[in-house]
Amino acid sequence: MAPPPVETPLLQGVAAGEFQTETRGQRNMDPATLVQQTIAGIERGQLEIRPGLSNVLKTMSRVAPQFMFRQLTRVTWWLG
Repeated sequence: MAPPPVETPLLQGVAAGEFQTETRGQRNMDPATLVQQTIAGIERGQLEIRPGLSNVLKTMSRVAPQFMFRQLTRVTWWLG
């Protein structure tokens, strides 16, 4: 399971700080949607479940790995 950003109190607390400028315009996944997609993936026997933006991240990391590494490093710095 590789969840995208999910609309939770934890993420809302992070978004209230400086991290908000890095994520402006991005929509976070609803927890109920994440659960539904996760259960559906398990029922289909998927080995990897990548709902929403996680699937895009996986694809982009194969197409442009250095770019994605830099992007993730920027986001991780704000979260740390």
